[in-house]
Amino acid sequence: MTVLTLARRAALFLPLAFLVSPAFADTWTVDRDNSRLAFVATQNGAPVEGAFSDWSADITLDPSDLASARIEARVRTGSAATGQAQIDGTLPGGAWFDVASTPEAVFTSSQITGTGENTYEASGELTIKGVSKSFVLPFTLEIDGDTAHATAEVPLARTAYSLGSDIPTGTVADEVKVILDITATR
Repeated sequence: MTVLTLARRAALFLPLAFLVSPAFADTWTVDRDNSRLAFVATQNGAPVEGAFSDWSADITLDPSDLASARIEARVRTGSAATGQAQIDGTLPGGAWFDVASTPEAVFTSSQITGTGENTYEASGELTIKGVSKSFVLPFTLEIDGDTAHATAEVPLARTAYSLGSDIPTGTVADEVKVILDITATR
């Protein structure tokens, strides 16, 4: 085969390579000053609101290429604060987050699917206090140019992760609402 024949074949196949190459999903950087990871628990019938101050998220997401999308979030559970000294002193302990043994909670998506206009679900695994469970995070996503804004409110069963193992659900309800409000740029 001559060099000219090889060059002609390459010229024919090169455009096809671009058609079948994988799309490059968008990588997003969280704007921590304009983002929040919070929670609401119910203690003795009253809401207790709190937030995590130390967390990060690696997000790769292009709504037109969800097959390449992924989310990994890490939360330093010792950064949970409610503004109530007694609760804040209890949360890092062994019965709750046990930050001495398991300082991070981690969510890793395995699949992200569209569920409607600007609505998605990230399915994956959530690990808290060494307990890993399948978890689905429904969220909304608005993209305006190079800025994305995602929000979510999802219930979490605290006892499934051995959180507050010494407190009955009549005192602190099993369901804790997790609230995400994330702004990111690409």
